[in-house]
Amino acid sequence: MLIENSFEVAADPDEVYRFLQDAHNVAACFPGAELVEDLGEDAYRGKVKIKVGPVTAAYQGVAKVVERDSVARTAVLVADGKDTRGSGTAKARATMRVTPAGEGANVVLATDLTISGKLAQFGRGIMADVSGRMVGELASRVRQRIEHGDEQGAVPAVAEPAQVSAPPVAEVPAMKASALIRVVLAGILERWAARLRATTPEST
Repeated sequence: MLIENSFEVAADPDEVYRFLQDAHNVAACFPGAELVEDLGEDAYRGKVKIKVGPVTAAYQGVAKVVERDSVARTAVLVADGKDTRGSGTAKARATMRVTPAGEGANVVLATDLTISGKLAQFGRGIMADVSGRMVGELASRVRQRIEHGDEQGAVPAVAEPAQVSAPPVAEVPAMKASALIRVVLAGILERWAARLRATTPEST
């Protein structure tokens, strides 16, 4: 499945591109990610945890930058991982492009994702929502680091799994629920009282 996301950063496009070319920066900003080993030649071993509702998947694998064009500000990354807690797998080919946007930069990510195992039960819509929320958090941390020069703006590489809720189920607010219970109980008591009046002989 092809998933596209984008976000803007109030900084020079070349600066944003250089920042995102550093795997350590990306791992520090990406929710649930951990950079385990630099294998050299633009290849890295890493881990990522994703939680969708009650389902958590932890993947471990290798990612490699296979194409890079600093003039066009594009890069292509290929990743291949396995679920450490099951038999699932994940393969992705992600293309990143950084372009000028007003006085800042626009980052576009297009990911061709193939996934099996526990997360495969969720459809494209859910996975697109997962991707959107994770990229949103990535964008927030990238902005914090670049726009504000906050080296502490990103969480440590060893992070909690990215948590994305499954489609929300409507819940009755607490006050409304209690009011509903009172109405139901009142109805039951009223019916009991009516039955008692019907079965009790009237006094003369």
